[in-house]
Amino acid sequence: MAASQDTKTYVKAEFRVPAAMADEAAGILAARGALGCAAQWTHAARRSGATTIALQAFFTHLSATELKAHRIALKDAGMLAPSPPPSAPVKLVDPGWAAMWKRRFKPLRIGRKLLIVPPWQSAEATGRLSIIIEPGQGFGTGHHATTRSTLMALETQCARRTFQSALDVGCGSGILALAMARLGVGRIAALDNDPNALDNARHNAELNGLAHAIRFSRAPLRALRRSFGLITANILSSTLIAMAPELVRLLAPGGRLILSGILAREAAGVIAHYAPPLRRVWSRTERGWTTLVLARPH
Repeated sequence: MAASQDTKTYVKAEFRVPAAMADEAAGILAARGALGCAAQWTHAARRSGATTIALQAFFTHLSATELKAHRIALKDAGMLAPSPPPSAPVKLVDPGWAAMWKRRFKPLRIGRKLLIVPPWQSAEATGRLSIIIEPGQGFGTGHHATTRSTLMALETQCARRTFQSALDVGCGSGILALAMARLGVGRIAALDNDPNALDNARHNAELNGLAHAIRFSRAPLRALRRSFGLITANILSSTLIAMAPELVRLLAPGGRLILSGILAREAAGVIAHYAPPLRRVWSRTERGWTTLVLARPH
């Protein structure tokens, strides 16, 4: 039966990845726009102790060029296993994922102060700072290790000092910029080159009553002229390395730069592109992902 015009369709692509790195590979694909991922563990594979698995990723749309770029990103990260020629992407009719996702997305406590809440559930009366996030095409609900660790770093840094200005690079759902506002940061700018992610971030800002507090933009880093006391960037290591000169330029004296989306084995390489002049003052590794806090001397 053909799908009606109102029925949503998605594209499923399969990637062969090392079984031990399935979560990390899924994180990379999510950062690159995947709505979700599912690891296909067959009973025979489990019994045989298979070292690679099929990781299915779902997208709203997927061109041949985009698929090739996703495979290259996984390969460059050492997460694409040798395999026969991959099967072609498959178009799927929406089986009700939105409803299933709503059932699974529950209020999530992070650190000592933050509570991530979906808009269809009431915030718990916990005395925590609630952040309403409606999942869209912007990466970041707080469930992935990179987002969770960045939020914890933000809470820690904002408890130690007051930041008058902040910048979130690659804002995705807007969760980090919203956390900055909840934690008392002054002027906040949030950048993303994906217009769909920016629409999602602006919507989340409105849900939180914080649309006035954050300036969302597609402006490139090189267009920014003023410095910031606090900067976050939850992006892949290769991108963090490429933008190091601009992020160092934009960080004010005495400022803090929080970097995440870094595979643990790549952390030293990322730090090498920032230090000097920056120095590491905090780090956290969870499920193979490292988050760094770098400081600029006064």
